[in-house]
Amino acid sequence: MGFYQFRGENREWTDREVVGERPLTINVNGKELVRFLCTPEKLTYLVERPLTINVNGKELVRFLCTPEKLTYLVVGFLYYEGIIQGIEDLLMVRVCEEDGVADVQIEGELCLPEKKAITSGCGGGVTYNIDFSAQSLENVACEVTPEQLFDRMADLYEHAVKYKETRGIHTSALATPDALLAYAEDVGRHNTLDKLMGESLLRRFSGRAKILLSSGRISSEMLLKAAKMRVPIVVSRTS
Repeated sequence: MGFYQFRGENREWTDREVVGERPLTINVNGKELVRFLCTPEKLTYLVERPLTINVNGKELVRFLCTPEKLTYLVVGFLYYEGIIQGIEDLLMVRVCEEDGVADVQIEGELCLPEKKAITSGCGGGVTYNIDFSAQSLENVACEVTPEQLFDRMADLYEHAVKYKETRGIHTSALATPDALLAYAEDVGRHNTLDKLMGESLLRRFSGRAKILLSSGRISSEMLLKAAKMRVPIVVSRTS
């Protein structure tokens, strides 16, 4: 039995048998439109869930994220937003992935600026802390060769498991010229930097990172976050 196959706008009849291919019939309004051969595949899909961060019993923010490294995400977000100045300000961090809730206790009162800024991420996120004038990279130096940058970017993609499976997730990493220190994957590219910041604080290597690697484009907010990490070199495969 032959089947139609699409080639541009033409349909061609074929009787060929190919291992792994199966016939598929498409019916529209009860009438057969076309039959063709296809190869069935199992696809990996990405999970994105809401996360609510409560600080000292008050809801601070709710956003979508890939449910991995959530404690790092929460700590990094609070640091970037100026809620904490370091892990010494944290009294407790408890994350319930099932409920999508993070409860945080910090020293002192929770005080937020009245002004907000809409970020350039696809989700239209909000930040309270986008003061470029407050960030400086004076006295932060790093020497790196082009070969080292290519090697570190290769390391990034070696760890980008979900990116290789789906091509639908962002991956970022912190590195020295000689090795990766940490990596993070998330549907939101800004979230990857929050995860990296939180991990660098909790694992106490924030002063060692000199290179930020990213699989996606670099926005002004991401540059601001890199500056707040005191990372002088930002590398993207895209732009």
